[in-house]
Amino acid sequence: MPDYSFSTFAQLLGANCRTLSFRPEGAVFTTKQQQIYHYTWATFEPRLKHYRGSFFDTLVVSWENQRVRLNGIAKAEVAGLIDDLYFYALTGKEADILELYQQLTQVIERGYIPYSKWIFLQTQLAPWADWLEILPKINKVPAALKLPLARLRFWQQSQVENLDKYNQAVMNKHKERYKSLFDGLERHPLTEQQRDACIVANDANLVLAGAGCGKTSVMLGRCAYLLESQQATADSILILAFAKDAAQEMKTRLAERLPNAKITVKTFHALALDIIKQVDNERPKVSKLASSDSAKQQFFKQIISTRLLDKKLLEKELLDKELLDTNFNNLFSEYCYAYVAWLGKLPDDKHDAEVKRLLAGKGGYKKLLGQLVELTMLYKNTLTVKSEQKLNALPDTDFAALTHEIVEILLTHYQHELDESNEIDFDEMIIKASDYVRNGQFSSPWLHILVDEFQDISQARATLVRHLQTQHDDSKLFCVGDDWQAIYQFAGSDIAVTTRFSDYFGITSTLPLNTTFRFNDQISAVASKFVMANSEQMHKQITTHTKAKKACIQVSYYQLGNDHKSSNKQDDAATLLLEKKLTQLAAANKGVSKGEGQQKSVLLLARFNFQLPDSKTLTALSTQYPQLDIKSMTVHSSKGQEADNVIVLAMEAGEHGFPCHKRRHPFSLILQPEPTGVPDAEERRLFYVALTRARQQVYLLCNKDKPSAFIEELVAGDYAITIAK
Repeated sequence: MPDYSFSTFAQLLGANCRTLSFRPEGAVFTTKQQQIYHYTWATFEPRLKHYRGSFFDTLVVSWENQRVRLNGIAKAEVAGLIDDLYFYALTGKEADILELYQQLTQVIERGYIPYSKWIFLQTQLAPWADWLEILPKINKVPAALKLPLARLRFWQQSQVENLDKYNQAVMNKHKERYKSLFDGLERHPLTEQQRDACIVANDANLVLAGAGCGKTSVMLGRCAYLLESQQATADSILILAFAKDAAQEMKTRLAERLPNAKITVKTFHALALDIIKQVDNERPKVSKLASSDSAKQQFFKQIISTRLLDKKLLEKELLDKELLDTNFNNLFSEYCYAYVAWLGKLPDDKHDAEVKRLLAGKGGYKKLLGQLVELTMLYKNTLTVKSEQKLNALPDTDFAALTHEIVEILLTHYQHELDESNEIDFDEMIIKASDYVRNGQFSSPWLHILVDEFQDISQARATLVRHLQTQHDDSKLFCVGDDWQAIYQFAGSDIAVTTRFSDYFGITSTLPLNTTFRFNDQISAVASKFVMANSEQMHKQITTHTKAKKACIQVSYYQLGNDHKSSNKQDDAATLLLEKKLTQLAAANKGVSKGEGQQKSVLLLARFNFQLPDSKTLTALSTQYPQLDIKSMTVHSSKGQEADNVIVLAMEAGEHGFPCHKRRHPFSLILQPEPTGVPDAEERRLFYVALTRARQQVYLLCNKDKPSAFIEELVAGDYAITIAK
């Protein structure tokens, strides 16, 4: 028996419908001419049109991309027919709906929903959008599908804001569940922000941490949380650091806090070595040229000297013919002339003599050689299509163009030496390892990749991380860094990888870590305002654990004697001012002797190493002030260090000042990232690092005759500083 028989009277008036029967696989429709049509539920589209007539109603249904007109429906039966259509259609799709609901359930049961999984759900739910939109209007829903369809509708209609709220609720729940873990992991309980950072589980996660905000605690906390919540096993976690010391410190902290977890901690170079070794079945040979600038200088010196010799001797004894350049003598001579002119330190009539000295390997030859080593390695590791186009567009006589020619020749010999020796350098190691990961020759065992001090990353290292991240659909990238402390551009790091993080790694959850446990609010106010004068820095609102009642950054002036005004050395005036500050600090800590554990720590910082006290002077100062634990280092070396008091020496203007205004080679200007709109952007970040090493007080010792532009900005601006009388 059919489920519906349409009115005979309606058929006499032109209606073509006779019967309609519902089956598990679809519907069977019979016309008044006894034609039978079968339509499967898989092709039934939920949007139908209902036309009301004077005596009978009509439904137009889309089925198998055809418009099926059901006319002659009694008005008393039309609502029931619509309900039955939907009911049987949903029943016919039950298996598909339950499979989709199972996929949704599996994602939700994991707790935090990464953006990629949400996009996956949206893609899977998209074909069901019409069904889910009209769901509230459907009166008859199979009992087994009521809850699944309601859940599917919620997620299909959710927006990113709903996803964020859901994930925050998951994070709050987990913070409560693992409260004891976060309370007892470190000496002090982790802050709410630190706990959020430990739990966040998007595909890519960037924690923007201020100086002294507990980055290492967050790295440890995340590992502990992943293991405790059984989201990861120790062998699926990889921690990457840039320096051996940082990697070793992380290993030590993990051994103390998580002694049973064998988590992999590596530097980028160690990781690259291991990847290459696993693929090639042998450990790559790293050239001695890789880690020694002096070795590179000696090698380049030999290459230049050899090429300046007689061509016949070259062909007979020293080099492959394809590496020869018969015009090298002229080229190098031109380069030396351009170099001397660029230095601008000699009258024109003395250029010839200086160039002859350089060609003979004398005078400033060592400095020229060191610069060529630096530029060649910069060219090798940072050349982009854009910078190459700029170089190729230069006239041949341009200093940067001449440099380009020399550098390409030196790089050819450098690469030839590595190839002949079957060796690689560190940067090639990163690139080769990255290629092995990208093409699947290396299968990454890590689903959780944690990167410390992320602001120091280079383009090549970022590419390696991205290939590791994308090798597994379920991988999680977790990076902790501070763009305010990005100070290694000269070594190849690129701040843009941090400030444009999502461009490299996809949709990102960015979390702040802005409560510092190191310095007080007075230091924070000055340092934060100063670094944020560059609007391209990412905004952070640093709060402090400790408060101070008065300004904690002091400017003190000294005047060099006439004999030293034109030199880089500090004279008695600067030394006396330093001793005066140390005397004041020692007096405030009187009664304490060396070794009692109550010494106040003092960190002496300078922009350049030669501006610091030598070892003999430092020993004498330590003896003179037993109440103080005195150390000294350059600002670059001080990254990660802290002390009760910081004294910054030689705050002056000039080539070796702070900010440093050494002239940058025009070739390097073309290779390095475009400068920001704020002058001395990296030097400004470096000064921020200097200020934030101090827990209590910063003293800035400034040359009064040529004061640092940074000091002038602090004095002239609305900064909470004091000026010593």
